[in-house]
Amino acid sequence: MVCSVCSVGIVVGLGLSRWLKVDDLISGLWVGALFLIISLWTNNLIFKKREKKPIIALLIILLLYWFSTIVFLYKADIINNDCLKMFGLNHLVFGSLSGIIAVSISLLIEKILRKKGNGKALFPYQKVILPIGLLVILSFIFNNICK
Repeated sequence: MVCSVCSVGIVVGLGLSRWLKVDDLISGLWVGALFLIISLWTNNLIFKKREKKPIIALLIILLLYWFSTIVFLYKADIINNDCLKMFGLNHLVFGSLSGIIAVSISLLIEKILRKKGNGKALFPYQKVILPIGLLVILSFIFNNICK
């Protein structure tokens, strides 16, 4: 499960990126992270009585959130063919996919670290620092790519 402090941090990061008018690649990174967290919460809400939640359900929920938002952004002409592209994808789309992958990796790392610590965190605020830290690092990397 994703902690609520981490979720608030991601929402603040997203809001800050839009307020500072950073490139859509970086905003998309934070949007993708938010998609994953909302999907995890939805999956846990639907399957709260099960100890093991089905991964396929999580993937379907994530795809529904992601796809419906991307379609809305295309219809609202926020994403169009004239926008900057990376690997053939719009910056916002590529950034959101990168955010989903980054937070997924950070959650796996957190799980591995907890296993090494016998179910306890190896350092304070581990569950918050890993995803937020990885998103901040990727934001700096993407910022340098966009210059």
